[in-house]
This record gives sequence, structure tokens and C-alpha cells, in this order.
Amino acid sequence: MDTIFEQDNYMMTFINGFEKGEQDYVLAIDVPTKYYKAKFKKNKEDNFVLMFTVDEEDDFNPEYFFSRPAVLCAQGTIDIILMNFDARSISMSLKAPHNVEVIYISFTTELDPSKWDYSQHCAYYRYSKKDFRFTDLSLHYELTTNKNQHSSWRNAFVVKESSQNEILVSFEETIPGDDAYCVFRCQKAMSYQAFEKIIKAVLTSIGLLSGYYFGERAYFLSKYTGDPPQSKVPLVIRYVNTSKSLKHSYPILDEVHYEDIDRKRLELTTEQYGKLLHLLTDNDDYLRAFRLLIDASSIDGISRGAIAAVALESIANNLNEKGAAAAIISNKEVASQLKYELSKVLKKIKPRIPKEEYNKIESKVGAVNIQPNAVKLESCFEKVGIQLTDEEKFCISCRNSFLHGGVPKNKDLEFLSQEDMVFMVSQRLIMLSAMLILKLAGYRGKVIDWGYTIIVKRRAIMSGSPFKKKGNAHRDLA
Repeated sequence: MDTIFEQDNYMMTFINGFEKGEQDYVLAIDVPTKYYKAKFKKNKEDNFVLMFTVDEEDDFNPEYFFSRPAVLCAQGTIDIILMNFDARSISMSLKAPHNVEVIYISFTTELDPSKWDYSQHCAYYRYSKKDFRFTDLSLHYELTTNKNQHSSWRNAFVVKESSQNEILVSFEETIPGDDAYCVFRCQKAMSYQAFEKIIKAVLTSIGLLSGYYFGERAYFLSKYTGDPPQSKVPLVIRYVNTSKSLKHSYPILDEVHYEDIDRKRLELTTEQYGKLLHLLTDNDDYLRAFRLLIDASSIDGISRGAIAAVALESIANNLNEKGAAAAIISNKEVASQLKYELSKVLKKIKPRIPKEEYNKIESKVGAVNIQPNAVKLESCFEKVGIQLTDEEKFCISCRNSFLHGGVPKNKDLEFLSQEDMVFMVSQRLIMLSAMLILKLAGYRGKVIDWGYTIIVKRRAIMSGSPFKKKGNAHRDLA
């Protein structure tokens, strides 16, 4: 790679050679005198295959790898620790000598996190260039990792972990072949937990904004840079392949270039993106909501709307203040008098109705001053300065319909088929949820209104109308 970070070139060389499985190892297991010559290489599913041979007279139980760890040793290179909970399958040939293959999804060179936790961490997340290019994320990149620092090719941005530390995130796509890497590199030592939290925020935001969610398929380097006490390990390498990538067709931000729209109106600045990432790292509900919106964008039907409704309510619960803001009558004295009078009337008829009915009505009286959910949700948009249209208010009011498996209905939209109605409303709920967080991050540009875009395109196709240019409908946050 033509990069300013020589470590990345070393890492790519290591990965390429390591994954081919050319190194000879000695396999050590938790059984005295049991040692085997072994190979270790990556398969097509990006898992690693441990391969070795067992003689006929060897009393060997292949189930060992599901219950006990193993270690691969080789002179002049790192030792690889294989844990039983990372083993996924075992195969053994019937004829002697028996060829054994064990598939692992992860490995490490050190088990004790305390020996590498507070270090300079670096992560290499692999992705396919066919599924994602860094330009798919509508972000105004300001940095380059190219050796020519004056190059117009910008592929990186910085996330501030604190006033003292930064994490550089770069997309390295100049590597030959179909794969590329998203690289996370912290400037100074930090806890791995904080490092991992920032990675999750970046990958989740990319998943919703660009339509591609990175799977957990990565190499991690933890390099201890302080004084080398015996309790620390200078370099730890770990690999994980625990989840698959997810690609959906409904990114929130638009990477298409338009003649009549300034590109700046369609992309986040690095400052806005930094604020978005801090919102996601500081608030688990926001991060969880973004992840739900990715899942909603990846499925069809009523389930899409139900998941989007849950995400919207999760965001709203964080934005809405409790107490007076959630009440219909803000005057506490008046509200208390109302409850008292209603309770007094209810007690008069208590002997005349079944206990079960009385309890239900009593609970209603207790909640008489609480705003309806739709109103509480709408108030969130007012707080961040977003004025909802009547159609958008209708979409928000459909939340309960989706949660109970129903189909939204609107007399003014009867021209839409049931399928189109479900798609439009659910997609608008996704869009509106994302708009709240983007507005909090300071974004004032445009997002894609897929609810409108897809229905218009479907109807154009059905009527035989040709598409002159590629493009999408937008919702303005300004």
C-alpha cells in the first residue's frame, strides 16, 4: 500500500503470508506427550482451519477441541492460542493415518486482557470492495493516508477519544484484490473497552448512513508502549470472525451527485460526524436505536415498521424530559384536582361493576394526564427544530398499528396499495428516527426519503415512463 504508516504494509504482508498457511507448527494439547505437526490456514468463509494427522495407534478423541484449549507453536514466530468455545466443527478421516481438521472463528496470542488492555490499539476490519467503497459514506473526508500528503485522494478522518487522544480511521482500498480494510488506529495508549466502543459507533453509523454494516471480521493489534514490566506483553494479535456483513438498499445519506444540489448539502462534515459518534458512544440507547434501524432497513413488511417504531420510541424516551413536559395539563394543582374528581365518581359506581372492570378504569384515571404516545413522539421533533409534515405525523401515529401487526390506513392515501402503504410508512419511520440524531449532531443537510422515492419509481415503471437520470427524493433538515 502507498501509505504513510509502514506498520500497515507490514501487517498486510503478515496477513497475506499467515492466511496462506505456509508456516509449520507444533500443536500442543492438554495431554502429556501429545504433540502433532500442524498447519493453520484461512478458508473461504474467513475462518481458520487447523490441520494435522493422527496415527492409527494413537488413542485420540477429536471431541477434545470442544472442551479444551490448544496452542500452536513455531520457532521465530508468535504462538497461537485456540480456545474451545471458538471451535465450530471437527472432521476426521476414517482411514489411518487420520487427517483431522478443526475450524476456528477466532484466535489470540494472549488470553489475559490485563496484559494488553491499556495499549496502543489498532484494528483492521476486512470488507469486500464489491459491497462497499469509502465514497459510499457521504462524509467530507479531510485527511489522506497516502505518502503524498498533498494528494487530492482523501480516505480518512479522526475521532477524538478525549482531549489527549485521537483515533484515526482510514479506508485502505489500494490493496490488490477484492478486499480492502477499514483501519482504526489510536494515537496514544487507551483502554480496549473505550477503543471498542468507538469502533462500534463508527461501524454502526456507517451501516445506517451508507447501507453497509461491517461484520466482525478483523485483526486486532495491541502494542504496549510504556515501561515493559513483567505483567505486560509487548505485542498481542487477535483475530475474530464472529458476524457477517449486512448490506441493505436504503442508506440515509445520498452519495449520488446532482447538478442542482450542492454536494455539501448531502454530506456530513467531519465535525458533524464527530458529534454523531460522540452521541452514539455516550448514549447506549442511541447506538441501539441505530442498530435497530439497520435491521429494519434489511427486512420487509410490517416487521420493518415495528422495529423502526421501537427505535423511534427509544430515541424519544431519551429526548423527552419527564414530568411537566410529558403531561397534558402542566398545572399540577389542576391535574391533581381532575384525578381526585374522577376517582370520586368512579368509587360511587364501584359496587355496580365487576372488580376487573373497575381496576382497568382506575388505571386509566391514574394516567388521564399523560400525553398520548404520538404526541410525545412529535414533541421530540419540535425540541430539535424539525417541523413535521401532516404525512410524517400520520406515519408516527401508525406506530401502534405496526407493533400490533396491523396495516396503516389513511383515506387521503387510498390510492396506495397495502404493500406501498406499509413500505412508505415504515421507511419514513426509519428516516425520521435518523433525522433526530443527525439534527442533534448539527447536520442541516438532506436525507433520502425512500418512502417517496421507491413508490414514485415503482409507479413510473408500471406506467412505462423512462428514467432520464438517476436520483432520489430528499427530506431537508434545515
